[in-house]
Amino acid sequence: MTDRYLELIFNSQFNPVAVLMFFLLGLARLIPIVAIPPFFGSKSIPASGKIGLAICLCAILLPQFILTAKTPLELNFHFMGLFAKEMFIGFILAFLVTIPFYVAQSSGVIIDFMRGSSSLIGQDPTMQNQTSTIGILYNQISIVTFFWISGPYIFLNTLTISYSILPQEAWISPIFFAKGFPFWERIISLANYVLALAIQLAAPALVGCLMAEVFLGIANRLAPQVQIAFLGMSIKSLLGIALLCIGWVIITRQINKEMLKWLDTIQQYVRLWKAA
Repeated sequence: MTDRYLELIFNSQFNPVAVLMFFLLGLARLIPIVAIPPFFGSKSIPASGKIGLAICLCAILLPQFILTAKTPLELNFHFMGLFAKEMFIGFILAFLVTIPFYVAQSSGVIIDFMRGSSSLIGQDPTMQNQTSTIGILYNQISIVTFFWISGPYIFLNTLTISYSILPQEAWISPIFFAKGFPFWERIISLANYVLALAIQLAAPALVGCLMAEVFLGIANRLAPQVQIAFLGMSIKSLLGIALLCIGWVIITRQINKEMLKWLDTIQQYVRLWKAA
């Protein structure tokens, strides 16, 4: 297998310089994908490790680059433009695959806000930002779920599809940036998707906090002398956590379902590039 791989690389129709240019363009699209999504470690893994992973993935995809290429490339301004284009495509793919993890983290932030414990924040090791404790928990569970459903393999398959739709030596059509292009319309609608799904994943705890507010309001009407504000802080927090634990199985199943659905949606977004 190794001999056949090297034979394909060195006995191709392109000279070694062109092969190196294809390799560098492959790194341009892969580096944002390795650096940004949390399931590849995001900022918690040293840069040398992420670069090594990008090089390994690029070496695996290099035969596809060579077999699908039509013209050789040289180190000039044309190559620099293609390099910037590949970086742009890589950032788009990395942004899309990161959406479910931001949804999970936002859901945890909503829960802690409703519980009255939004001041209790910590450092998320994968996203490298300050967020609530339940937000960190949701994010960690979403990463585990992503690997459980073979998410990295599904996403890498989407990456290979992106190379077949928009090869390395191809430029982005101006239609891609036109107003009303379907891809950008769907990107804009992501705000509604993130908020709706975050509230959906936080629903059990939100219901618990709402129930606590209703009962405390009734108790305050019956006994105005009781300090409901101080009593309600602990009740809302405990009831929200209790309902979160009760509905945990349903929540994890929903995260699993939405992860698979979103990975399929990313492929649909990539296929929209054909319209350009």
